[in-house]
Amino acid sequence: MTLNSFFKKAEKKGIKNIQVVEITKNTGQIELTNTELETFEISNHTSYQIKAEYNEKTVKAVADYLDENVLDTIIMKAIHTDSRYQDEYLTDKINNNKIGSIPPIKMDKELSLLKKLDEIRNDYSEISNLTLYYSEIYERKRIINSNGVDIATDCHLYEFIPQIVVQDKDKTTSYDRVYLKTTKEDLDMKNNLMQDIKMAIKQATKEKLQTKKYNIIIDSTVMKHILSNFIDMLSATNIRQKMSCLEGKLNKKIFSDKLTIIEDPTDKNYPGATNFDDEGTKTTKKEIVKDGILKTYLYNIKEAKEQNEESTGNGYGEISTKNMYINPGCKSLDEMIETLENGIYITDCMGSMNTAINKNTGNISIQIFGFIIENGKIKCGFEPSIMTTTIFELLSNIEEIENKVTFNKQSVGSPCLLIDNISIASSENE
Repeated sequence: MTLNSFFKKAEKKGIKNIQVVEITKNTGQIELTNTELETFEISNHTSYQIKAEYNEKTVKAVADYLDENVLDTIIMKAIHTDSRYQDEYLTDKINNNKIGSIPPIKMDKELSLLKKLDEIRNDYSEISNLTLYYSEIYERKRIINSNGVDIATDCHLYEFIPQIVVQDKDKTTSYDRVYLKTTKEDLDMKNNLMQDIKMAIKQATKEKLQTKKYNIIIDSTVMKHILSNFIDMLSATNIRQKMSCLEGKLNKKIFSDKLTIIEDPTDKNYPGATNFDDEGTKTTKKEIVKDGILKTYLYNIKEAKEQNEESTGNGYGEISTKNMYINPGCKSLDEMIETLENGIYITDCMGSMNTAINKNTGNISIQIFGFIIENGKIKCGFEPSIMTTTIFELLSNIEEIENKVTFNKQSVGSPCLLIDNISIASSENE
């Protein structure tokens, strides 16, 4: 069913307003393990997010195609819901450049490159397994509604993930990184792989940490996990329901004055770039935290109406972000390691982030992995340990911030952070 006929059918069935978010993804994936090709796949998928008003009630539905059954489901949901909530529907057409046709994805060259990169493992007897992932994703988001609005935005992403398994006597260590870029050249797959192999080999030799407070460097990968939970703390829904430790903290200084957190979906150099959110609200660059002061919560249309505020353009199914990141500082990671002199460099964490980081209290207790730093240099890995802190202590004890931001997902990115005086305990399982 075409969109025009879908809207005509909706009108005949008494649906007053209807808005469709059409999301088209063109994806290519390669997985190569020790010369064996595990995956080579190119796919195209379109899905639809629909919201509509029937009998003065707004309801939502998700579908892989448009037909009368979707409209009947909307009507049934409206009849049986007790909520009288009425949403807003776009009337203004956001100015955006015309989007061309969906580009084809071809990965023959990338497969050849991965095969060449796989040969590098032959130079390192310590490597027992090398898996190389490459993916290319083109995504277009189009919003069409019964008010005549028809707008679109798109992004093109490239991802490289090397996973290295190192054998040290009777123990194996796995080390992987995620590289997500908006241009293929920026992946720099060979150099990133070489760097990761060296780190994997160093991490294979481990020492047990003493239980005490350490000065630490938190890698951007780990900070992105923490910031993903920070989104829930910023959610206007959780604030209204008093389910966030940031409730009542607006316009108060709660973190280090070195900390500024920005969301900028308008920056095309970052992977979450989009002209508007899934509700059609125009996105803008905004400071969420400035010099340690919390400046705003995050709203979608529903929460904005509920609390008599304006939507902040964070309606992505649920309240979320695109291109949220900690503003970078001045020092490189190597300079930060030298500055740290003695401490630990946390490169990974494990566990359910929803339970390890509590949005209600801000408490953090996560299993961590990484390296011991001695005399300003990486010495070796450390046995899995537990970092216990709070979001307030962690982001208040910042000493230095790395001079570049990295992303491994569209929602959040981060530099590495040098942080003082954080409690680390040896894992009970060790």
